[in-house]
Amino acid sequence: MNGKRQIGIKLMFLLFMCVNFTCLGQDETKTYNPRKFRKEPIWIEMMNDPNANYYQTIEAFRLFWKDRILPEEPFENHETDTFEREVGLEQDEESREERIREHARKEKKRKRNGKPDETLLYASQVRAFKGWIKAVKPWVLEDGRIVSPEEQQKIIDAQSKELKKIEELNTPKK
Repeated sequence: MNGKRQIGIKLMFLLFMCVNFTCLGQDETKTYNPRKFRKEPIWIEMMNDPNANYYQTIEAFRLFWKDRILPEEPFENHETDTFEREVGLEQDEESREERIREHARKEKKRKRNGKPDETLLYASQVRAFKGWIKAVKPWVLEDGRIVSPEEQQKIIDAQSKELKKIEELNTPKK
């Protein structure tokens, strides 16, 4: 009788552990370490994570590029470009020139050490980040969560139905 009881307790414990690990495996939100934002391009991973917080992703980008020079796009106009202002990297022209000189000095040192130019290394990701901001911005909730694609489609479908009803009401009947 005592052996059956021990087996029962072990099975209950095993069942409890399985349920616990299953619940832990379903947690889709990943936490990011803000201390790494300045040194590592975590914003790339966050940009590709549908559960990442929009405001935290912008913060990670801003901190990473704060002491670096953003890659310039061809035909980019700094007076009309709002991207740097939007992510909090806007600088006055004198400060920008100073940062460019400092960047050039650091890049010479990097090249001597055989390391790649970070500006060129992340140019395509910065371009993708700009596109991500434009695509995601209308779907950001107050707390920074981004509406899922399924929820976006439901909203679009509901708006389409509402517009059809309004058109039907406003269309003169013959």
